[in-house]
Amino acid sequence: MRRAWTYLQERFPLPAHGPLVAAFSGGIVCASAALRGAPAPGWGVAGVAFVVALGTFFQLRVADEWKDAERDRQYQPERPVPRGLVTLHELTVAAVLVAALQIVVVVWLDVRLVVALGALWAWIGLMTADFFVPVWLDARPLATLALHGLVVPAIDGFAIATDVVAHGARVPPGVAWLVGVSFFGGNVVEVGRKLRASADERPGVATYTAAWGRSPATAVWMLAVLLSAACGTGVLLAIGGVGALVPVLWLAAAAVLGVGAAFLASDVPGRGRWVEAAAGVWTLALYLTLGPLALALR
Repeated sequence: MRRAWTYLQERFPLPAHGPLVAAFSGGIVCASAALRGAPAPGWGVAGVAFVVALGTFFQLRVADEWKDAERDRQYQPERPVPRGLVTLHELTVAAVLVAALQIVVVVWLDVRLVVALGALWAWIGLMTADFFVPVWLDARPLATLALHGLVVPAIDGFAIATDVVAHGARVPPGVAWLVGVSFFGGNVVEVGRKLRASADERPGVATYTAAWGRSPATAVWMLAVLLSAACGTGVLLAIGGVGALVPVLWLAAAAVLGVGAAFLASDVPGRGRWVEAAAGVWTLALYLTLGPLALALR
């Protein structure tokens, strides 16, 4: 258990991931309810969406450990798997146990959601196999970002399903905007965690700044912030009656974009962590605004 906890602290820190995933999954189910014109979903719906989302992100981490095993052994031997803290077999067992927990909570809420969970797992399988074109994707970071980024809308879709299926409702209008929020918001997090100052780049460690250059990579990150804010505006307008939240959302986006501009203006070691932190703050602000706040003000 000590080894497992050490692994989680290093590769999947729950104090950092837990609040972000809770804001994401809770925000989605609340936004779905708001789009339906319904009251807040129950704790059961929100809880199942959270457990499945958090479990899925952990399973994606395990899949990445398998995919990156050889590269980590060569270039990042300090990581838990290459240094022998845990084995890939142990992580796989943990991922399977998480899957069992996901099935239990899904069946408890509504057995029909097993289909949505299976579709989510199928997409994870395709991602793990790099869609059967790993060499092609490895040479095209933008295509990798786009295809792998679709897993966040897939988790979004499951969260919406928990709200809709559990309440015997129909998929509400405006959901397309919500899916756009999750896609571009997911890219904000993904790109943000792989932006580095020049002095922080390491041989063999894949980053978007190394692949594209600091300016293009930062521009992609900032564009993802803008597009997620634009889709968020679409969600708020589709909900109706919460127009006052639109300027709030854009003020938050402006603050986050300011961090990106500062990163671009000064190539200071460690500055990439600012962008990663800003991506987390944006995630919290985005989903709390579209979900609980919009539902409360509607």
